[in-house]
Amino acid sequence: MVNFTRRRVIQIAGGFALTGVAGRWLAVPEAFAGQNGVPAEEVDDFLAVSRKLIMRDELDGNLANALVHASKLALDSFTEQLTRLKALLAEQPALLDGEQLDFGAAFAAEEALARNVLSGWYTGVVGSGDQAIYVTHINALSNQVVADKLVPTSFSYGPCGSWHRAP
Repeated sequence: MVNFTRRRVIQIAGGFALTGVAGRWLAVPEAFAGQNGVPAEEVDDFLAVSRKLIMRDELDGNLANALVHASKLALDSFTEQLTRLKALLAEQPALLDGEQLDFGAAFAAEEALARNVLSGWYTGVVGSGDQAIYVTHINALSNQVVADKLVPTSFSYGPCGSWHRAP
């Protein structure tokens, strides 16, 4: 009787494990196919604008997809503003030559979007106030810039409470 019970428990546990794995496998293609409802062209435009603003060619496409999705939720008329910002940067690349973003009063909306794009990449947060959406922490560029020297904040270096002692 004991062997039957153990065997039965193992079979049930195996069934649950397989069901969970199968469920994940079935959900993955569905999740990637829709890309959170973000068209690939929009992600490509976002990456093109981001590369110009950040001055980096290598940016994470998955993070870009998440940032676009969050931007569409947090920012009004994001798609239209992104199209205008892309066109503006193509027409006037000198706008990015200064040490700080300053597009002038005529392009205040495009400058605000550029600042939101930069904020999303560097802090992992899109929008502000009640509309802010937290997208990432570890993958934020601010953490990648210092990753060779610092462990991302909120990660423990040692045993609990070790951080309060002077090094």
